[in-house]
Amino acid sequence: MSSRLNEIVHTPAFIKADASNKTDNIKQQSTSPKQVRHFFWTRFIELAILLSIVIGVIWLISKIVTPQVVTTVSVILGFLILRFIVRMILQVTFTILRYLLWTAILIIILLYLL
Repeated sequence: MSSRLNEIVHTPAFIKADASNKTDNIKQQSTSPKQVRHFFWTRFIELAILLSIVIGVIWLISKIVTPQVVTTVSVILGFLILRFIVRMILQVTFTILRYLLWTAILIIILLYLL
């Protein structure tokens, strides 16, 4: 514990090194085949699991979905999209009207003062 108290707290986080040292480290890291092979297999396993989950979900949906379900879902989604569009149009309209109202009030005050 006492040895830690004697350490300098404000040491720089990044210590500069010469460029030759960096290139040597990069060359050494890129020549290691075990790291590359290990990364490839873990990524391959993750992608295989993800692909199997997607295929399973698509298979389940294909078993469940009938034309009536497609129609119902499309009607519900259509109403939700229409609601979103109308809501955005109303927000923009009321924002513009609010600015016009305050502009009109300021113009009336300025005309009254002059």
